[in-house]
Amino acid sequence: MNQPQTNQQQRNQRGNQRRQRRPKPPAPVDIWRTPPELPEVEPIVVPAEVDALLRSLGEAPAIGGSAVADHYFAAVVQRTAAVARALALSADLLADADE
Repeated sequence: MNQPQTNQQQRNQRGNQRRQRRPKPPAPVDIWRTPPELPEVEPIVVPAEVDALLRSLGEAPAIGGSAVADHYFAAVVQRTAAVARALALSADLLADADE
């Protein structure tokens, strides 16, 4: 006659099954290898409307009845684009306006 397993026995079996399924560790990597050549740097083009993607997502949900989130999100995106443009200009990577 088969006796039912206790909860402790069932937990032990599950624990053993989990231990057996461990993935193999990744193969070691030579950190001192010579890296591949970097690609040529392309000039950075600043789009005319930096918040176009944000606007394409639609209006932000009104949290607490306030609808000013769209304004703040747009301000953050525009400020980020301005900083990115300044960094590109300082590194002489900004594309000409006529390109």
